[in-house]
Amino acid sequence: MAISSAGIGSGLDVNSLVSQLVAAERAPGDQRFAKVETTTKAQISAFGALRSALAGLESALKKFDGIGADLGRKVTVGTDAGFAASADVTASTGSYRISVERLAAAHKLHSAAAASTTQIGHGTLSIAVGSDAPIDIVIAEGKGTLSDIRDAINAKTGGKGVTATVVRGDSGDVLVLGSTKVGSQGALTITASGGNGGLGVLATTGGTQTVATAATDAQVVIDGITRTASTNKLTDAISGVTLDLTKAKPGETFSLDITSDVSTLKVGVLSLISAYNTALTAIRTQGAAGGEGKTAGALSGDAAPRSMTQTLRSLVSTNYSALSSLGMKTAVDGSLSMDGAKFDAAMASDPDSVKRLLGDDGALGKAMRTSVAAYTKVDGMIAGRTDTLNGRIKQLGRQRESFETRISNVEAVYRRQFTALDAMMSKMQSTSSFLNQQLAQFSNQS
Repeated sequence: MAISSAGIGSGLDVNSLVSQLVAAERAPGDQRFAKVETTTKAQISAFGALRSALAGLESALKKFDGIGADLGRKVTVGTDAGFAASADVTASTGSYRISVERLAAAHKLHSAAAASTTQIGHGTLSIAVGSDAPIDIVIAEGKGTLSDIRDAINAKTGGKGVTATVVRGDSGDVLVLGSTKVGSQGALTITASGGNGGLGVLATTGGTQTVATAATDAQVVIDGITRTASTNKLTDAISGVTLDLTKAKPGETFSLDITSDVSTLKVGVLSLISAYNTALTAIRTQGAAGGEGKTAGALSGDAAPRSMTQTLRSLVSTNYSALSSLGMKTAVDGSLSMDGAKFDAAMASDPDSVKRLLGDDGALGKAMRTSVAAYTKVDGMIAGRTDTLNGRIKQLGRQRESFETRISNVEAVYRRQFTALDAMMSKMQSTSSFLNQQLAQFSNQS
């Protein structure tokens, strides 16, 4: 059986010829696919950048939702007053005289001292924190030392309002039970039942427990009005104000002054201006036409950036008078800036002007929220365009598969053709050699 390989008989480099022809056949298609894929991915990325920039504008607008467009509040507390305070925009401006008579304290109990090996007893301890349902802790016989009881309590009550520890003193071990809730609502009630009765010494009634810290409620006097609470954080004593009590100073009165504060609202407006300018810059970058040494944006020639720019600038233009009265102005490129002093003066004379412009129903705020949401929402324009581009990438993948199949077929055809040519040339060379031999013999005979 004869074994042959393309090109051996004729000297024709079939593999090289086929590879070159296939490469020439493939090149235009590869270039087209690469160009479409690169362009499409750049456009997907560009729409992602637009979504991010517009989402930043949405977040800046959200700060003016509800009471966010109202003037803030500044709180001033007297030196070493024994309390700290904060206020939201709902708090009324004014002054108060406050004294912290007593802080809320957590209940803490000490057992009588005992040797570390002493078996206090066995049975069931029931511990209730305030008005909560009692927690039953079973102390097994032979597991009644104060350390054993501590471990049993912590295992059963972990995170449920009570902790147990053992402190070793000069007279022996002392079981310390502490409530994790301050005030009377965290008072501990302990009862014992069953067993040999020895656990009765740990009961809060009839036992030998001593009170290390009483479960006391906080007491504060505000403008002569006494308020008692089972916490050191009062959120409803003064509407819109939170008082954090830190130190009892009975009979000592300190001031609490609440005034309007333009700074927080000013920061919000500056953040909005920054987000608006960032959005315009992102849109301009992605839609840039290019030319004359300038780089074209991924969405150059696309109507989307032009539409977004026109929408945002039109909203600003429509409300320019109100913006100007707050110290804002536009540059040639549409970006906004603010005169801080003019803004402060405007807020001093008309505190509700920002709400009318940027609040939930504000002339600019409401329209801009609606317009931006149309681009960024789940079924909005950006999502729709991105889905279309992702669909193009998938279609390109299918086209690549078809293209690869066609190239494989073309290669097979070329290989058959050149293999046949190689075989034919090999035969012709054999025939030529035979004829040359015959002619040489004939010449010799002559």
